[in-house]
Amino acid sequence: MIHPQTVRTPDLKDQIGRSVWFDIPVVNLADAMSFYSGLFGWEYSQMDDSALKDYVMIQVRGQLIGGLNRVDHLPKQKTITGPILYFTVENIKASVARAKELGAILIGEIVDLGKSRGYYQWLRDREGNLIALWAAA
Repeated sequence: MIHPQTVRTPDLKDQIGRSVWFDIPVVNLADAMSFYSGLFGWEYSQMDDSALKDYVMIQVRGQLIGGLNRVDHLPKQKTITGPILYFTVENIKASVARAKELGAILIGEIVDLGKSRGYYQWLRDREGNLIALWAAA
């Protein structure tokens, strides 16, 4: 686990109008941490002296980017009902294969955006959250 004092925080004045944080709701916090660290290499930390005991912050290369928030239950998700988070990966095919190994359910096929705009794949994590992987090539 990373110590929160070693983490860089984003300069929010340069982020107006941009998404700068996300939370992913999960029922099984330990399992979700395992899934995402296995897929993206995420590291986690808890806020010092926080009342949020079932919440971990996500860190990538020294920068906080979001959090995993433990909830009692998730609604049954059969359709797309909200925003989809796209996470950048280096190699779309390798990352999709890794996600499947980790228990993700693929939604459709890899999509080629054409004109060198990259590729994406939708998937549901082990908790049922809909996310997407995106790669330049």
